[in-house]
This record gives sequence, structure tokens and C-alpha cells, in this order.
Amino acid sequence: MSTDQPIGPWPVIVRTKAGAFHMAFALAHWAGAHTVSEEELHRRIVKARAEAHTEKVDEHSREARRAHRKATKLRRIAAEDGGLVPAAQAELDQAEREARRHENMLAGLGDFEISRVDPGQITHRRRRIAAVRVALLAAPVAGVAVGSWLIDGMVLIVSAVGGVAACCARGDQPFERTIRPVPAELLADTATLVLDAVEDDGPEPELVIVDTGKWKAELRLYVEQAVAAAQQAGQNGVHCVDLLQGLQQKGEFFGLTSKEFPSKLRDAGIPTKVVSVAGAKAMGVTYDELSTALGHMPRLPLHLVQDLTQTVPIPHSPGSAA
Repeated sequence: MSTDQPIGPWPVIVRTKAGAFHMAFALAHWAGAHTVSEEELHRRIVKARAEAHTEKVDEHSREARRAHRKATKLRRIAAEDGGLVPAAQAELDQAEREARRHENMLAGLGDFEISRVDPGQITHRRRRIAAVRVALLAAPVAGVAVGSWLIDGMVLIVSAVGGVAACCARGDQPFERTIRPVPAELLADTATLVLDAVEDDGPEPELVIVDTGKWKAELRLYVEQAVAAAQQAGQNGVHCVDLLQGLQQKGEFFGLTSKEFPSKLRDAGIPTKVVSVAGAKAMGVTYDELSTALGHMPRLPLHLVQDLTQTVPIPHSPGSAA
């Protein structure tokens, strides 16, 4: 036997190592969700937004119809009985407010419009898919470990031999790194989506949202004027649902419900408590506690302030000169 030729590894070992490398590379490509294109992820995000918008519209439409039916029933009872007791009248007022609130929410939602998708959302969705796929890959490994522990060690040996045989059979034949086509049903559901085919020359500046606290000052001013006007009308406070309804009529705070709005008021430094207004008790803002929080009495809006600048003629005495 000649000693001039180097002794290398066996061909079977080389083939098995190459097959193991290619299989590991293919599994990593699949587990990392790189088989899903950015277009598919983009379309899935837009589809999820459209479904969430439709769900909100259906919910507010359903609640608005329910409130209208309740209000209509109470008005019919009032017409038949010649009026309502205070508790029923409060229910009627609450139903009318709820109906107006849901109608305002529907007007604010409008028709669904496709907005720009942030690249970070696409990356986040890809990571979610990758997490699920990694869990699927880990399940067989965990099953082999549990089976070897509870049943017999031959489970591990058979699994290892099967894996080595698969790697050896694959050999030096790399897998093609493919990206699956966008499903036809997803294309049909997002047919109106037009993706940008040409990227911009330079990256767009990242938008950073900074909370300047301006909304808190504007909210405090609105509540201050509303409570001051209510005090002038003989009421010691205003219900939170009435404050929210007024704001939504101005096109603000559409994303909040009557249950969430009191916490928003407290975030702005406005105290809330259960207030009795016109015989109905609900969460609201009182004149006295708001005065303490503001450090001064709530001020009326300018159009409600009485004008005291007009001059009043002083009558002349009989002995004075003309």
C-alpha cells in the first residue's frame, strides 16, 4: 500500500455531512418564514385591517340600532301613558345619547382606506410565522426525547439512524430556496391593493410621535368650559358621556368609548366621580372638584360671558347744570 496518497474521510461520511448541511440550511430557510414573500405579508396585514374595520362598523351599527329600538319603545310608552317616570326618562336619554355616539363613531370610521404599511409590521408578522414554525420543528424533537425517556432508548437510536440515513441519501444536492406564490384567495380579497413597484431613491425619514401634552391642555379647557356652562344652568357637573359626545361631534376622541373616557380625563388631571345630573347618576366631572384641580373656578367660554362694558347713563339732579 502506497503512503504517498493522503488518507481522507470515508465517502459516506462526506456525503452525510453534505446532506446534513443542506437539510439544516433548508429547514432554517423554512423556519425563518423566508418562504413567504413581502407582498403576501403586506396583503395579509391590509386584509386584517379591512376585517377589523368591517367588524367595528358592524358593531357600532348593531349597537346604534339597539339604542334606537330602545328609545323608540320608550317614546311609544310615553305617548301611551302620557309621560315617563324619572327612571324611564333617564333610560330614554341614555339610549338617545348612545345612539348618537354610535352614529358619530360610524361617521368617523367612514369607508375603509388602504394606508401605508410600516416595514416593521411586515418584519413583526414574519417573526410570528417563524415562531410558529420553530415550535412545529421542536415538537418532533421533544417527542423523541419523551419517547426515549418513557418508552425505550431505542426510540432515540432509531430516530438518529433515520436522520443520518436521510442526510446520506440527500448527499451534496442543495435545496432550492423558493418563495411560495401569493394564494389566489388572498389576491382576490386584496384586489384593490396596489404595491409600489419602484422604491424611492432614498429612505424616508422615520416619523417619531412625541407626546407634547397639548391634547391634555385642550381637553382641560373643553371640560372647564362645559362644567362652567353647566354650573350657570344650575347643574353641579357634567356626565362623561355628554363630554365625550360633544368632543366626537367636533371630530375628536373617536377611538374611545364611554367606559374608557373617564380614565382619559384622569390622565389629563381631571377628577371624575359619580355625578347626579337631571336625576340620572353616572360618571362625570363636578364643579367643586374641578375647581380644586384647576386651582381656580371654571371659566365660561367667551360667547357665554355677559358683557358688562356698556355704559349706563347717570341721571342728572334737578339742581345740576344742563
